[in-house]
Amino acid sequence: MALKISGLGLPGQPWPAAANVAVIRDAITLFGADRCLFASNYPVDSLVGSFDAIMDGFLQAIADRPEAERRQLLHDNAARLYRF
Repeated sequence: MALKISGLGLPGQPWPAAANVAVIRDAITLFGADRCLFASNYPVDSLVGSFDAIMDGFLQAIADRPEAERRQLLHDNAARLYRF
């Protein structure tokens, strides 16, 4: 099982990095960095924030993780799961 971390936010409200950082970190703690991956869910996510705002929030959430885990979350897990 893997967890695609995307679609965070409420319609009509800006994407709050402060609130979503905790959700992202909890998800990674519960599932492990080897089973989670970032996803933008665009264009639907554009209802709550720009791609840059959502990406920056995700990067903020994983900034304290080791480089190998950040690479897993941003690339390696997607490449493995989607067989790129």
